[in-house]
Amino acid sequence: MSSNKIINVGIIGIGTIGKRHLMAIDQIDEINLMGVVDVSQSAQEFCLNRNIPIFKNLQDLLESNEIDGVIISTPTIYHYENAISALKLGSDVLIEKPISATIDEAQKISKTAIEFKRKVLVGHQRRFYPLVLKAKEIIKENELGNIIGLSGVWALRKDKDYFLPDWRKKITAGPVITNLIHDIDYLRFIFGDIEEVSAFSSNIINNFEKEDVITANLKFKSGILGNFLITDCGTSPWSWETATGENIHLPTLVENNLRVIGTEGSLEFPNLKIWKYIKNGSDWKNEIYSQDLSFSNIDPYVAQMNHFKDIINRKIEPITGSEDAELTLKVALSILESALNNKSIKIQ
Repeated sequence: MSSNKIINVGIIGIGTIGKRHLMAIDQIDEINLMGVVDVSQSAQEFCLNRNIPIFKNLQDLLESNEIDGVIISTPTIYHYENAISALKLGSDVLIEKPISATIDEAQKISKTAIEFKRKVLVGHQRRFYPLVLKAKEIIKENELGNIIGLSGVWALRKDKDYFLPDWRKKITAGPVITNLIHDIDYLRFIFGDIEEVSAFSSNIINNFEKEDVITANLKFKSGILGNFLITDCGTSPWSWETATGENIHLPTLVENNLRVIGTEGSLEFPNLKIWKYIKNGSDWKNEIYSQDLSFSNIDPYVAQMNHFKDIINRKIEPITGSEDAELTLKVALSILESALNNKSIKIQ
């Protein structure tokens, strides 16, 4: 395929995240949006105002247009059926995270993609951030010495309207599957795979099926130990979104929400502040200093959409394919299982 080939895509689900993908498409000349699949009244009104063709189902969209790629941004429980349909009908797919609601569904998506010679990209867009790539380089080059552990917090208070749709009250839309899964993915990307988890959770604030707060302990295959506290009903300045400005609807506070501890230094993340003793290799009797590292900023959704375009043009392989995303999902589901059954879970 030529480098300037125009590709045609469709979006299934034009809610909050679907609109975010649309904003990315609008910035890329080589991608045409051919239509949206969504049956909600709000979607009908939105597409009418934007003059975007809207369809009731994927079959109608694909029969009306030559579609190269389909972007799936529905609630998680619908990822599987839409992905399977799109793959079988000949489209590559970009599936919003998580890849699916269950491991069995994720594995079937992988098998279907292989069978029909299609590509799957899963929307773990944080892998595109230069600051993530820089952190990965810092760890690889042993700038912090041996990594001992890490500790993170994601704590924001979501508004009441956020929980009006019933599906957002379910476990499949709780903060572990919706938010922490992003952190799990970049932690795996930077530090390697996680082999065991244990967790406690509570839902005494909202009394929904989903968890209100959960604390998870993580053991990496490398021996690194970590923990993460996450809640979607707490007031704090600590989250990835507020640290980076990723969510355009939230204030940017640049408060780091992850700390990585090494024998020769520590790292505040995501805004890359390194702490070291004045004398390299010294101990707690010496002064400690900090250094803010520089990095470029990007729109990760635009970078991800350009990546999807290159996948469709068969220039590159997905940075987060279906099998990789399955491993991230497995960690997230194991955290929920551990909290439910009050026992540690080994990741197989």
